Amino acid sequence: MKMLKKIAAAIMAVAMATLMLTACGEDSAPSYRLQKIVEANQKSGKVYSEVVVYDTGATPATVKFAVDGEKMFVNTGTAYDIVIKDNACYILSQGQYRKMEVPADVVSAGKVTVPSADIVKSIKVIPEYKIEATGETMYAESVVVDGQQVVYCFNGDKLAYIVETVSGKTTTLKVNKWINEIPEEIQNKIDLKGYKEYTQQ
Repeated sequence: MKMLKKIAAAIMAVAMATLMLTACGEDSAPSYRLQKIVEANQKSGKVYSEVVVYDTGATPATVKFAVDGEKMFVNTGTAYDIVIKDNACYILSQGQYRKMEVPADVVSAGKVTVPSADIVKSIKVIPEYKIEATGETMYAESVVVDGQQVVYCFNGDKLAYIVETVSGKTTTLKVNKWINEIPEEIQNKIDLKGYKEYTQQ
């Protein structure tokens, strides 16, 4: 669940940062690449992403993540999927699901807050940001949300990496896909379509 918290926090940070940016009005806010990405997220209310997570001391893991309003889906490369909706957590495996309380780390990820100060002023453009996990250098935009630094790295206008630093520890997400629609297979899982509740015999 620790990985889920990290990814959830990254996506929430993107969304909240853009809410603050757009509240300033188009005329007063600079045009950031991050702003354009998340305005598209806001317009559809949906995000589907596939990322590779580089974490200190761990083998890079491929993660699929979806946000549909207040519903979330995640697969961390394991044999099961996790769906968060209606204040409950559903573990999906082999056509069945188990319902449980939402884990505490996911709840805490949902409580990430944006500083009351104008976040536009806190955005920093980094023309040449070195991604330590890969050695690549890219144009980046950095924000600080709830005390954690989140750096969004771009290849042209395409979001390529998200790098988070929390309490001195850095986690890098390589973005292989970031779209504003959810594939039907994933949407069916979010809706628990075709799944039955697991009951012990």
